[in-house]
Amino acid sequence: MQTVSRENESVKIVTPEDRSRVSAVLTTAFTMCPLLRWLYPEPHRYLRHFGGFLNCYAGDPYTDRSGAYFDNGDKGALLWLTDKVQRDDASMMKFLLGSVPEYRRSETERVFEEFGKFHPQEPHWYFTMLGIDPMLQRSGLGGLLYRHGLAILDEAKGLAFTEASSSDSARLYESLGWKVMGEVQVGSSPPVFPMLREPR
Repeated sequence: MQTVSRENESVKIVTPEDRSRVSAVLTTAFTMCPLLRWLYPEPHRYLRHFGGFLNCYAGDPYTDRSGAYFDNGDKGALLWLTDKVQRDDASMMKFLLGSVPEYRRSETERVFEEFGKFHPQEPHWYFTMLGIDPMLQRSGLGGLLYRHGLAILDEAKGLAFTEASSSDSARLYESLGWKVMGEVQVGSSPPVFPMLREPR
């Protein structure tokens, strides 16, 4: 792990011009994500489909300016959907079932159906992706980036939902005011933790 000086980090809100940079850092960051690598276990499948997954899962944060990343080195990125934007879950499921291995389709569908049961019924922000370059993970950059996004959320006094794809991520989010709602684990899938953060 590299040592970084967090005081010198420059966080920038994403714009359409940042799409390729943010996509690159997230593609790199999620190579170690238990859920993403369960969906796409072979490297060629992961690299072929991650961009499509990102587009379906995270929507279009670039147009909505609903994301942030480290502008000095592309060390990490955070994306969210505000309470004014809804993801097209039917299109996302269609993409998933067409891109994961055939033997994993049934469990994939059930995993995402379980996620849906935890989503709040009232309008809420949805923090979809937090990724830090694997060379810099456990450096504190994830918390720094998340605090930037949460400051925007708290200014809007919004309710927020997310899914932590590891117990380490869940612990980080808990330290930032999130609460674990439950655990989703279907068949061979890794455990994922739906989480809620009340308005501040």
